[in-house]
Amino acid sequence: MKPFLSFFGCLILVSLSTSELRGQFPEGKPSELQGHPDATVVTSNTFRLDMNIHQGFFNGNVILVTSNMRVRSNEMTVFFDETGNQVKRLIARGDAILEQTTRTGKSSQMEYIVAENKLIMTGNPEVIDEKNHVTGTVITLFRDTDQMQVDGHSKVVLYQGQNAGQPSPQPPQQR
Repeated sequence: MKPFLSFFGCLILVSLSTSELRGQFPEGKPSELQGHPDATVVTSNTFRLDMNIHQGFFNGNVILVTSNMRVRSNEMTVFFDETGNQVKRLIARGDAILEQTTRTGKSSQMEYIVAENKLIMTGNPEVIDEKNHVTGTVITLFRDTDQMQVDGHSKVVLYQGQNAGQPSPQPPQQR
């Protein structure tokens, strides 16, 4: 039971019904982040913990919120170290959506590796950073260094100037 209690020190869990979930999110931040800005709050319809295999399973309307990131998905698996005290990685599956201050992203799956502070997006990943748009087979975001790596069939659309992201005016047609 001790590893489970330590888990709460790292990850605050709240299971809410669908209507309560919609009422609390996506608007403001959870109250738990007010007093503990380094906390992580995960809400879902159901949660199951199996410390025999060092994993936790969230299912249905999963929303992970930190002080600077929000991830939504249909399900999420949390992998703990052998002691059960530290989260090693998270995998969000099914319509995964990333929201940050200037960046949004979506993919079928997002894997967050805690030690490297990186997020790996697969399954038609797409990132919009301010107005710039990036797609590829795999998009990796490095949160500590604000870097991105795109592997396989990358497409990057960069907008510059004060009308960035605005459609260009069409030239007048000649008669």
